[in-house]
Amino acid sequence: MWKMCASIEERAVKSEITKIFTFEAAHHLPPVGPDHKCFRLHGHLFRVEVSVAGELDPAMGWVMDFGDLDRIGRKVIAELDHRVLNDIPGLGVPTSENLARYLFERLAPGISGLSALTVHESPSSRCTYRPGNEGSATGPSSAVTVGNARGTLLSCAHFLLVPPGGREPIHGHDYSLNLSASVPAGKADGIEEALARWGTESTADMDHRILVPGRPVIGRLERKGSLIDMVLPDETLTLPSNDCAVLDIGNTSTEALAGLVALRITRMDAVRSSGATRIEATMTEAGTASARAVLDVTPLNAPV
Repeated sequence: MWKMCASIEERAVKSEITKIFTFEAAHHLPPVGPDHKCFRLHGHLFRVEVSVAGELDPAMGWVMDFGDLDRIGRKVIAELDHRVLNDIPGLGVPTSENLARYLFERLAPGISGLSALTVHESPSSRCTYRPGNEGSATGPSSAVTVGNARGTLLSCAHFLLVPPGGREPIHGHDYSLNLSASVPAGKADGIEEALARWGTESTADMDHRILVPGRPVIGRLERKGSLIDMVLPDETLTLPSNDCAVLDIGNTSTEALAGLVALRITRMDAVRSSGATRIEATMTEAGTASARAVLDVTPLNAPV
């Protein structure tokens, strides 16, 4: 059982969620000249990542409803689908850079907290537009960021509590956890392998379990022998305790899970003595929706 010195709400967790969209379109880049392949009209399957940053809603445990983000994003991005991008007013030369800026500016009026927009025009080429570079987790210029590309996979069931008295049906997700650490330049050796270990250790109690909020935003949790009762205003949900991971959060949103993992990792002695100055945890559900949490690491010899 994990025991925390502080809850997520007592730590300054920066959360950012991302939703992925795709569209297919043609374009060409006249300024490159006739000898360049992009001078010719051609097409791509574009992948667009829309990111929103902000504080977690105290009841829902999310930055924004992924459903609302999906609805708003689809409406704007659909205007580009099966079009020649050179014909879109206001876009200019349809490079990935201009496309990322154009979509950000089109989406910003309808999405509070829009923080970044990334356009992939191929599996190996992308551009991110992030005005002012707010929310960057790269740390100071003397630091480097190391990530674990392999990630940690989790298969979990959960239900989201919906105030004032409801809940989602129990359902499941395959989650992918990816971690990054900011470390002083020259001290990155072994960090990638360590991230893989920290990811596994911080989520071992969650895999193949029902994720249950230990401090539910509505109702209360009662333990009765081998059973756990989630007592809500209109029903009592009874679950076998051996199937549950009771977590120190108020709701099991993807944002709250990312924040919990980041908090757990920054509390590990191995992390606090590793030289890492910042941990970034990105939790992805269903392959297209993700949440990112960033926490600073307190060195082992410093007071907590």
